[in-house]
Amino acid sequence: MKVLSVVISFLCVCSVFASESYRAGVLQLQNKEIIEYTHFIREAANTDVDILVLPSLDSVESSDKYDELVDIISKTARQASVYVAIHLYEKARCHLGHEMVRSNLVFDRKGDIIAVYRKPQNSNANCTTSPSEPATFTTDFGVTFGVMMEEDLALYDEEHLKGVKNLVLTGDWQSELSFLSAAQFAPSWSYTNNVNLVSTSGIYSGKAGLKSGSGRLVVADLLKNGENEVSAVPSISTPVNFLAEDLNLYVMKQLDLQASANGYTETICHRSFCCEFYVKTAKDVKTESAYNLAAFNGVRPFGANHNVATQICVLSGFESNINFERISIAANFTKQSSQYPIVQSTVVLPTEAFNFEVKNNGVSEQVTLELENAKNVINFGIIGKNANVDLEKEYVVEKNATDNVQSEFFEYIFNEDVQEFVDYVWIRLRVLIVVVSIYILEMM
Repeated sequence: MKVLSVVISFLCVCSVFASESYRAGVLQLQNKEIIEYTHFIREAANTDVDILVLPSLDSVESSDKYDELVDIISKTARQASVYVAIHLYEKARCHLGHEMVRSNLVFDRKGDIIAVYRKPQNSNANCTTSPSEPATFTTDFGVTFGVMMEEDLALYDEEHLKGVKNLVLTGDWQSELSFLSAAQFAPSWSYTNNVNLVSTSGIYSGKAGLKSGSGRLVVADLLKNGENEVSAVPSISTPVNFLAEDLNLYVMKQLDLQASANGYTETICHRSFCCEFYVKTAKDVKTESAYNLAAFNGVRPFGANHNVATQICVLSGFESNINFERISIAANFTKQSSQYPIVQSTVVLPTEAFNFEVKNNGVSEQVTLELENAKNVINFGIIGKNANVDLEKEYVVEKNATDNVQSEFFEYIFNEDVQEFVDYVWIRLRVLIVVVSIYILEMM
């Protein structure tokens, strides 16, 4: 009987590894409560989900109950026999107070933590360690995953993936540059790098695009190698809380819709970076609709910790029924940058009419983005980003004076030398208070 059990177990393991796909799940909830999480972890097990990504809990709640939450998720993952990834906030002791740490944790089917990826929440943190490198882990179904936080999409490119074709993404992040916010950038990032991205904003299967689903628990089967013969337009729909891009820093020109009925060509330049646009609309275009052609070349702040060099060409407007017979955007991007399509529409766009092409001419990246016969286009363009250059020397940083003053003030206040001085003064002050108190008591 023992021999038979071993043989059966071996065959089961072999069948799991032989499968070309795995099942991923993402929980999308408005009311984020741990009791809801445990319910859906069990529900995921009932639908044969292999790995489930949970949304972040409230920072205050999760930091106050960090150990308790870890214990609950561990037990539930073990009972359900499901891999679980979650983003939690953890308090780290610092001098007389605490500092907040953002942590991505991955639990295996036994409830053990097998991957940890941490970052201090505040860039001015004094006590917490520097950010760890994105973690990886290998599952019992033969897939190696990378673990990332939402802002990492803007900070890391294909070279940082080290061949990993499957990633879990959790850890909320609000970007000042809306095109780089995770909900908007994830489909383009997954499409361009052709990797599976299981994130709290959705499940993206490389060039096959978003895996849609109904209900709060979205489930999809993904190919382990991330290679997809089917291709889809990496577009996003407009959510209710959609944050529109601020084009005030761009060089803009309003699209002449009347002229575009016969084919409209325009070149927009920002500094030395130029975008070439060609737009042709149907003859019955509504002239009250407004679209802008815009170009940007510079550095944008990305949260409190980073600046990202960006070059952007975009056609931007509002929802309308304008029929774009053809949109073409072309530009030469810096050789060091990575380029991604920006596609936003309220309808599904035709795959066969979409083309995104990058050619390296040795000096720059020649990028072309084209779309034909499309309606309800809101944003359509190309973004090039680079977080790995000497930004101060190579680019102009677009940041207002107030931000600079605030940043310098906080950097000074949280400087280690200043903190040590404050601690020294506080210790001496406490000694003085004790001495004075004793003297007053003796006088009484």
